[in-house]
Parts: sequence; C-alpha cells; structure tokens
Amino acid sequence: MTLKPPVPVIRVLLIDSNLDQRDALESELTRQGLVVFSAGDIRSANDSLVASPPDIVVLDVDLEDLGGFGLLSTIITETEFPVIVLTERSEEALRLLGFELGADDYVVKPCSGLELTSRMRSVLRRMDGRRVEQAGIDSGDLSLDNDSRQATLAGEVLALTAREFDLLNYLVGHKGQVVDRDRILRDVWRSTSEW
Repeated sequence: MTLKPPVPVIRVLLIDSNLDQRDALESELTRQGLVVFSAGDIRSANDSLVASPPDIVVLDVDLEDLGGFGLLSTIITETEFPVIVLTERSEEALRLLGFELGADDYVVKPCSGLELTSRMRSVLRRMDGRRVEQAGIDSGDLSLDNDSRQATLAGEVLALTAREFDLLNYLVGHKGQVVDRDRILRDVWRSTSEW
C-alpha cells in the first residue's frame, strides 16, 4: 500500500486566562481535528511551550498575571512559533501593537472555531513553505478524510469511533517512526501515563 503524505496534525497552544472561554474554544478546535494544549497563565504557557512545542500559538493578550503583549513579545523573540492574537479588545492601537510585536494575525472575539482554524491553516501555509491541506490521506487502499472524519479501506467505509480515527490518522502521520505509548497518550488521548 502506498500512501501520500498525511495531513499534518496541527498542535495548538491556546493561552487564555478565562477558563470558560478557553474550554469552549478548546472543544471547538478539537472537533476540528486539532491537538490543543491550553494554558491559563504565563507560567503554564511557558511550561507548555517547552514540554509540548506547538505548531502555532493562539494567545489572548488579556492575561491577568502579566500583560499578554509582554508574553507575545517573549514568544516572538525567543521562539519561531507563529502567534495569533485572540482578544475582545478591538482598538486599532492595540491591533497595531500586536502586529508591531510580531503577531501573525489578530482576531477579535467572538470568533468561531471554524474561522480560527482557517486562520491558523493560512498562517501555517505561509510559514516555511509548509502546506497544511484540508484533504486527507488518499491511496488505492486507504483514504482518510479529515473534514468528514471518515476512513475508507478499498472503498469500504470503516466504522471508527472518533478516537480510533484520531489514532489511525496520528499513526499514519508518523509512518516509519517509532511512536511510544506516552507520546500517543499525550498527542491523541491528551493525557499522561501517570493514570
């Protein structure tokens, strides 16, 4: 069986001090097929940047423990992660500040998960020539459609749970690599081996 390169799983670090908004957005983005790590303050954001390097950062600059613009500046100067600023504040001066500090996009809440996912894909397409396709894996035998979250084998639809689809997509995406249990727990189950 020959496979085309799979759609890369987008790993997102979502930084927002508002727990309710963060949880709602995390759920929406996860339904879109993204792997989301979240942080509610600068310390946990910094820990996540090191422990689980994301493909992209979504940062609400209205953080309570320090100015979110300060964290934006730190992320831009110390890493190469693209950053989308997400905030309820729409003043032009703040948007300009975000862009001056290096934000790749500035989104005013409320924003749907679909729109935010599209914006992330757009930013990632421009980063290092990396392409993030919405189609899935397609070969003569196996096809994964990330939009409909459907897998087919030799033209037959496979009856997979959402988690089984995520696991299959993840394993095919890491074809030729040894993927240990802890990594699968972290990236697919979003858990740790300590349970």
